[in-house]
Amino acid sequence: MAVVNPPRTALSVASWNLHEGLDAEADPHPGAADSNSMHSVAHLVREHGIDVIGLQEVGFDADGTSELLDFLQAATPLRHIARHPLHESSFFPGRLSGVAIASRFPLYALKRHSLPNPRLSVQLGDAEIRSHDKGFMSAQFDIGEIRIGVTVVHALPFHLFRREAADAEFKPIWEYLSTRIGEEDAKHAIICGDFNTPDRGLLLRDGFLKLSSAMGKQPTYKDVALDDILYGFGLRVGSATTVDNFSDHKLCIAEVLVPSDS
Repeated sequence: MAVVNPPRTALSVASWNLHEGLDAEADPHPGAADSNSMHSVAHLVREHGIDVIGLQEVGFDADGTSELLDFLQAATPLRHIARHPLHESSFFPGRLSGVAIASRFPLYALKRHSLPNPRLSVQLGDAEIRSHDKGFMSAQFDIGEIRIGVTVVHALPFHLFRREAADAEFKPIWEYLSTRIGEEDAKHAIICGDFNTPDRGLLLRDGFLKLSSAMGKQPTYKDVALDDILYGFGLRVGSATTVDNFSDHKLCIAEVLVPSDS
């Protein structure tokens, strides 16, 4: 007797470090990001039919408002947005940077976290750079009777401080992140992240988290696979691709196949 695979719903899921809406090839200037980047983000969301996206390095004003997220909400089907400003902007005095989730589907059970900050510093030219408070945020949404958990992660840029993500000093960061992700009660998990390392084992902790990589070894930042979309039990990935854009990180898109029942 032939095996009949159960029907599945295809979701277009994305992860994208927005570089605070700045063109990576241009010099930053005081103020908000150029409006061209807002139109570019909305265009790519519509062009690729993105249903859910986890965003890193989202720009916010001092009150936690994001012009880019507001535009995305108005100009695309991603009407449901959760925001998590984390730290001062790397480019604009008086502004903030953080993560966000934008979705076609209503979001609930929102949780915000900050990752342990190792308080690193490095001298770059005339400036001393200190490590920001990085973090992550999780939410849930429903596809019919199926509950999906989605998390957006932005890890510390270890390379900026001339360090390795696997250094023993950073073990508490990976343990905190993987433990909190493991506590989420959604049966089907999607993790959209800029992990700032190609080593997914640091998060998965030798099988502690049962997640697979959608992007694999595809380069997402220069020639390194820093960004990924991870997916858990019951989900499958039909395809995964990257898209060049104004940011210094590629837009990552995966077709995630969701079972029709639990």
